[in-house]
Amino acid sequence: MATEPKALAVPKKASRLRYDLSQIRISKTVNELADMGKDVRNKVPFAKLAKFIPVHRDVVQGIQHVEQSLIKELLPMRHARMAESPFAFFRGTDELMAYDLSKQTSTDIPVVIAGDAHIGNFGFYASPERKLLFDLNDFDESTIGSWDWDVRRLLVSIILAGEMIDLDNDDVEKTMRNAVQTYQQIMVECFDDNTALERYYFSTEVESFLQAQAEGASLPKLWRKIKDNAPQRDSEQVVRKFTTLDTRGRLVFKENAPRTVHVSEKRFKEISTHLRSYMQTVKPDVAVLLSQFHVSDIVRHSVGVGSFGTRCYLVLLTAIDGSHLVLQIKEALPTRRFQGFDVTTKFSQEGPDNGERIVTCQQILQRASDPFLGFYHNDNTGRSFYVRQFRDMKESMDIKKMDADDFDTYARICALLLARGQAQSPTGAIVRGYVGQKKKLASALIDWAQAYSKQVHNDYDAFTAAIKDKTLAVEGADDSDE
Repeated sequence: MATEPKALAVPKKASRLRYDLSQIRISKTVNELADMGKDVRNKVPFAKLAKFIPVHRDVVQGIQHVEQSLIKELLPMRHARMAESPFAFFRGTDELMAYDLSKQTSTDIPVVIAGDAHIGNFGFYASPERKLLFDLNDFDESTIGSWDWDVRRLLVSIILAGEMIDLDNDDVEKTMRNAVQTYQQIMVECFDDNTALERYYFSTEVESFLQAQAEGASLPKLWRKIKDNAPQRDSEQVVRKFTTLDTRGRLVFKENAPRTVHVSEKRFKEISTHLRSYMQTVKPDVAVLLSQFHVSDIVRHSVGVGSFGTRCYLVLLTAIDGSHLVLQIKEALPTRRFQGFDVTTKFSQEGPDNGERIVTCQQILQRASDPFLGFYHNDNTGRSFYVRQFRDMKESMDIKKMDADDFDTYARICALLLARGQAQSPTGAIVRGYVGQKKKLASALIDWAQAYSKQVHNDYDAFTAAIKDKTLAVEGADDSDE
């Protein structure tokens, strides 16, 4: 529902991130840290990582507990998306795997992790310099945690995505092995061959990927098409696709209930007010830029699989020159792994705002981040949100269109980026010492991933059966004004 325009005011003071990073800061040399990693390997040999420890939990009850805080009317669509395939189910239930991982043998070497590093959570987006980048692109579950949690989730996703595109078992195992060995190689190169600044300045520009062939293999054919099409995906393209003129001639978002609906006037005012708080968390130049815009329209707009059902909004901003900017606001839940499943680890933190957590971890893991990335907290409801630009040259690889070679190369690139991201944590040097370049690590992690993939299939079967016999109750929250 559009109301009279009100410009975003320049914030009076900047906010400071309070997410505690002390667990990844350490005053030792790279060699000393690598030696620490070798000591960990003596205590937790690769063979211990290979054993999957079965975990007993009620998957349906767990999903219902998670969904208690989600929007009730969106849950049937969420369930339909998750039921499409075991891979889709896996994408929508990261809290299950996080719970199971908390019961497994782990190295407990802390780095900033994505928390949900499955193979579908890498994609294209624009740098502030308008270069097309490819990197990790989902950070809702990001936190400080053990490096192997990300690698294990990547490997299990390779199995499930490989099944989805009908790859044979040998091809899938080869892809997993190549992914682990790439991770090891890059982690070793990061700390043996690169300085701290070189690790920091590493480029994920797509053009560099297109020019540099991975061990002589061609990059997926889809990359060139995406590179050519991505620049057209900007705010003005979003405006053309998602908006229309209302009866008063004002530009407003199109509705597509229940996925896309206009917010109430009360929520419109509330979000507009909170956007001014958000401006305290972006750089001064971005805050000044945003001061030239006013809020024209806001809709609740649900996206994805795992985050479908959370409170997500699109905000249409109009500048003093008539141009537009579309921001996406996403609810920043406490990492959903902590809802209904007690997986508190030695790295867990109490107190930091979850929007701050997501923004902090994203800026560490990505080589360059959206300049509009920021956050705010609603003190009235206790909910946290983070803000980013919507669809700014953003695109994902279509895994369903990949052949075995494309899939293998794509998985290697994802493993490369995962290693590069984790190497931004100084404690990544401990990981480097632990993983080395021994092939036994790949065999151990593959054995674990193959065993765990069977658990995912069992969970998926229980989930789809609960939908069929209607024992999975739709018990989410009402989205009325609080």
